[in-house]
This record gives sequence, C-alpha cells and structure tokens, in this order.
Amino acid sequence: AGAEAERQMAFYLHREFVTDPAVLVLNDLRLVDRHQPEHDGRPGVCQIDHLILHRCGAIIVESKSVTDEVSVRDDGAGGDEWTRRFRGQEQGFPSPIQQARRQGEFLRSYLQRHRQDLLGKVNTGLRTLAKLVAGSDQRGFRNMPIQIIVAISDQGKIRRVNQWKEPTKPFRTFVSKADLVPAKIRKEHKRHKAASRLLGEPKGDYGVWLMQAEETAAVAEFLASSHQPKERAVSADQSGATPRPPVSTAANTPKPATSSPPGAACKDCGGSDLTAQWGKYGYYWKCLSCGKTTSMPTICSACGAEGHRGKGVRIRKEGPKYFRWCEQCQIEERIWTERA
Repeated sequence: AGAEAERQMAFYLHREFVTDPAVLVLNDLRLVDRHQPEHDGRPGVCQIDHLILHRCGAIIVESKSVTDEVSVRDDGAGGDEWTRRFRGQEQGFPSPIQQARRQGEFLRSYLQRHRQDLLGKVNTGLRTLAKLVAGSDQRGFRNMPIQIIVAISDQGKIRRVNQWKEPTKPFRTFVSKADLVPAKIRKEHKRHKAASRLLGEPKGDYGVWLMQAEETAAVAEFLASSHQPKERAVSADQSGATPRPPVSTAANTPKPATSSPPGAACKDCGGSDLTAQWGKYGYYWKCLSCGKTTSMPTICSACGAEGHRGKGVRIRKEGPKYFRWCEQCQIEERIWTERA
C-alpha cells in the first residue's frame, strides 16, 4: 500500500513538473552516510519518498497510504500527534512531519559536507565580511529552506482535531491530499522566487537563500548519483543490470544494457590510467599520466540520447562502480569500476 501511494504521488509530480527546468524531482531517494551514524554505529540511512529541488531550496514530500481516515491534533506542547483508523480501530503512528524534519536535517548535513563541490563562493564584494562573520567565503546549505508536505493518498480522509493547523515557521508545512500537492509546491516556489528578486521584499526567511540554475542541476545530479538502493537480489555483475536510481518521472524499471560501453580514456593523452572523481559539474576521470581531466560521457550507447546537467542521461555512483542511466530507453550500464 505504501509503495502504491508513492507511485501515485510520483505520477502527479511527473505530470506537473516534467517540462519545468526550474523544478527538479527525485523520487525514492536513499542516502547512506557514515558521518551520520545510527545509534548502533552503522552508517546512517535517510529514505526520502519525493524530493523537490528549486533554486531557493527544497521540499520533502512524505507519502502516506490511508484507506480510511487519518487524524492529527496538537499534543499540547506545539507538537503534532497522529492516529489512523484501521479495521474500525484507532491506532497511533509516528508523526510524518517530524519524520520529514529528520530527513531534512540529514540531507542538509550531507549536502553541507560537499558544499565546495556543489556551490560557489559568496559575491566578491561580500567575501571579506563573510570570512569575518562565518570564517569562510564558501557558500553552504546551512540556511537552505527545506519545507515539508505530507501527502495523504487520494482515497484517504484528513481530520484536523480541534481545527489543528500546520506549522508556518520558518516556512509553511502542508498536510494535503496527494492530488493537491503539485499546486502547493507551485505556490511555495512562486513565493520564494518573489521574495528573492533584486527589488523584492523578503518575507520572513523566504528569499534569503539562493542557488544558481546550474548549481541546482548539479545538486540534483549529485544526489541521484549518491542514491543507494536498499536491496538487490543479485549483484550488478551477475545480472547485467542494476536497480534504477531515483528519477524525475513516474517509476519505471530499467532494462539491461544491450552492449558493453567503450573503454575510458584520457581526452588529452589517450591514456587509460585514470581515477574517478566528483566535481561541481559532475563525475569525471583524472588522468594519472598527464594530470588532465575528462568528463564521464553522458551519451547513451543504446539510443544515442545525450544528457545535460543530470537531465536525460545521468551518471551515478554505487561503491566503486559508476553507472550511466538513460531516461529515454530505460537502460543502465556500468561504465567504470574504481580500483581499490
């Protein structure tokens, strides 16, 4: 049931934003981070149903499968308590708002650690001040707005006990039926854009943080390439195909690659002694012979589709292996394995 609610939400998001380059959607994103360990010492894991990226921040959409009724009330201390009806009985369950907040903080820390690869420095005229105040002129993600929308499946009913209202600080949170979520994303996106304009008037914390369009695309590509699927029946080498990365379209299962990708080579000297690295504009190889860099190719070997900034054809990393995935023909192929 939960998977069906996520597919339903992914469908609505795809229909609304597939042709909008200003709003990027990542579905079923799973991040693993040893720098944010679990209580038992294992690497921390963050599973996000749907992540919306735009120049002014991000929105986490948490999908909930509800066939009857879900109720939310104030807990008396500013928190939110949730119950749902199941077979005529009311049962409590963890707050999806608090769950999404934890996901947001995990995501923020994850991006902040990679800020030098994803974001540029502050404007030239403000660099001295930034160094005095923050100790660095490197822009980061500490103040990036991350909003929350809880999406209740279409057949469910939302009951707000005692006229409970969603939090509005520092940014608006929504509890909504799934089909209404895209309109709320549009509204919040416009609100951020209006507040961030040169002559606009900031409204609270709206409009105080901004990425460039190419930085937004780089963040989306980085997160998509960092996705680590939870389970797989067989290894990629045994099956010839790998599980799909999160994509900005409705869920589809990739087909096995139809041909082996060509060997990697330095574009300057033609050498094959390479090491894979990540930079602001995506994955690339560094030649250990001449020191030059070569971008990993984002041209699908099966259909010839060409990717750009994470659109259409993208590279993702899974351990020492690097994969190229094509949205058009749904084929994923391994293009590189880093030596130990």
